[in-house]
Amino acid sequence: MADAPDFEILPAGEMRKKYGLTVNDRQTIRLDPVEVPERLRHIIPIAERFGISDDLIRADFIENAPSAELAELRRMVQEFAAPLDDWLAGPAADGPSFSAEYIAFTCMRMAADGC
Repeated sequence: MADAPDFEILPAGEMRKKYGLTVNDRQTIRLDPVEVPERLRHIIPIAERFGISDDLIRADFIENAPSAELAELRRMVQEFAAPLDDWLAGPAADGPSFSAEYIAFTCMRMAADGC
């Protein structure tokens, strides 16, 4: 008999319940300004709030965030799209590893896009 796979496929709601993947279980994000391009450092608090790397927790967070905060997130991401592109699509994107700051800012953009 073949071994069972090391993964499971469940609907998002069941995954949230089973593994605690909700906004209530999100970890605090603390970013090092030295690892963020200087012209983006002032939006670190937004990346710390919305830069959640887990897709299910991020979706739950967005779903429960006040609309004014989501509007501010989208406005800031749009306003700083060029420097974000320069960093996130530049040499730092080559990997193979990525800093916590790079991941948080990437996930912040995903949150702004509703992903």
